[in-house]
Amino acid sequence: MSRLPDFVVIGAARCATTSLYAYLRQHPDVFMSPEKETDYFSLGDLPPSDVPLHAFPYRARTREDYERLFQDAGAARAVGEASPTYLFYARSAARTQQAIPEAKLICILRDPVERAYSHYALARKMGFDALTDFEAAVAAEDERWRHDRSMRFAYTRASLYHDGLLEFWKRFARERILVLEFEDFAADPAGTMRVVQDFLGVDPSFTPDVSIRHNRSMLPRSALVREAFGRPFHLRRLLQRSLPPRLVTRLGNLIMRPPPGLAPQVRTRLLPRFAEDTRRLEALLDRDLSRWRSI
Repeated sequence: MSRLPDFVVIGAARCATTSLYAYLRQHPDVFMSPEKETDYFSLGDLPPSDVPLHAFPYRARTREDYERLFQDAGAARAVGEASPTYLFYARSAARTQQAIPEAKLICILRDPVERAYSHYALARKMGFDALTDFEAAVAAEDERWRHDRSMRFAYTRASLYHDGLLEFWKRFARERILVLEFEDFAADPAGTMRVVQDFLGVDPSFTPDVSIRHNRSMLPRSALVREAFGRPFHLRRLLQRSLPPRLVTRLGNLIMRPPPGLAPQVRTRLLPRFAEDTRRLEALLDRDLSRWRSI
């Protein structure tokens, strides 16, 4: 039987989990699954009728699929994977505890409004969302959710962190859960990686190359680029499987452009959606998150 993970990055989506995954892959003591977002604990072992309509198709569907991802781990000191859907889908925590009860968990959280906007920008980048206005996409979220329980259009839902994190909090010892903030990671990625490496019990003095930010929210520079990357992941998936993450990101930066910034008045209108969740999260973590409430 293949070795199963010692640690899991559980989310949240659009909070630099791809960068964290890429930086951890560089560490000589760490083995990361060759596929990011295995989605095994969130979507694995489900009958086809229960899989959300637009769930990401490249997941570990069975225990056997999942185990194969770690068959080359060898004597790595730490073995891990990263699936941001785990924080979103309630079933993930119990399934993780059942399979790997002694695992360590890493969670990265971000200003909820900024995370929602980044999520929308990704949907635009991939050609999923035809709505060109962010607030219109948010207004359409509830109706879309009635027909599609995947994360594709869950812009504000995936920014409500408390309930998902609480499910893991109830099942894993507090010292086995590391909660990071995206803003700190973005400001000091090398320092954050030292914290992560120390938490995992691997050499904290190793310094990964953190000069590249991976999977940024970018928009295609042309309709041709959107078509190539937005259709069923063919070109994007080929590049991800064939090239190192650093080269994939560099290529993306050449053919994509940054999205326009979030207008302050839009942020002001959206902040109340997240006020109660942020308050409950502050109590759970015993942490001040007031910077998320600033205009």
